[in-house]
Amino acid sequence: MSVLRSLGFCMMLASAIACGGGGQSITPGKMPENGTYTGVFYSTQYGEMHMVQDGSTVHGRYELDERSGTIQGEVDGDVLNFEWVENKAMVSNRPTETRGHGYFRYMIDKSNGDHVLKGRWGLGDDNYNGGEWNAYKMKNREPDLGSSSGGDDGDFSDDSDFDDSEDSEETGDDLF
Repeated sequence: MSVLRSLGFCMMLASAIACGGGGQSITPGKMPENGTYTGVFYSTQYGEMHMVQDGSTVHGRYELDERSGTIQGEVDGDVLNFEWVENKAMVSNRPTETRGHGYFRYMIDKSNGDHVLKGRWGLGDDNYNGGEWNAYKMKNREPDLGSSSGGDDGDFSDDSDFDDSEDSEETGDDLF
C-alpha cells in the first residue's frame, strides 16, 4: 500500500512541476467604487494603454516608441489576468513578436484619489517574473482601440491630464 501512496505522491509532484511553473496566484479583492478597466492608462514603461472592459472581458492596446502591443484578459473582482502580445520594430520591416501573461490590480490611491493599476508581467505562461507594470488612469480620456500605426487615431502627444509624479505612498510591498 505504501508503494502505491509513494507512486501517487510522485505523480502529483511531477504534475505540479510540469503544469504550474510560471505564475503566482493573485487573490482578487472587491473592485473599488466607480472602478473600471475602461479608460486610457499611462505607464512610463509602456506608454498609453487604451483598454475597454465589456462585462468581465478586457481588450486593449499600448504603444511607446518602437513597441506596440495588445492586452486581452478576464476581470475577477479588482484583478485583471491578461495575455499580452508585443511587437518591437528593432530592424526596419522585421518586427519582433514577444508574448506573455500578466495581471493588474485596480486600486485608488488614497493620497490623491487617482485610479491606478499595480501589476506584473512575465514571458510565456509566467505572469510574474518579468517585472512590474504600473499605470495611472488619465482623466477625461476615452479609449481608442483603432490602429496604432499613427495618423490622427494614434496621436498620443497630449498628456496634459496626467501627472507622472511618483508621490504615491503605496508601494508594491503592501498591495498583495
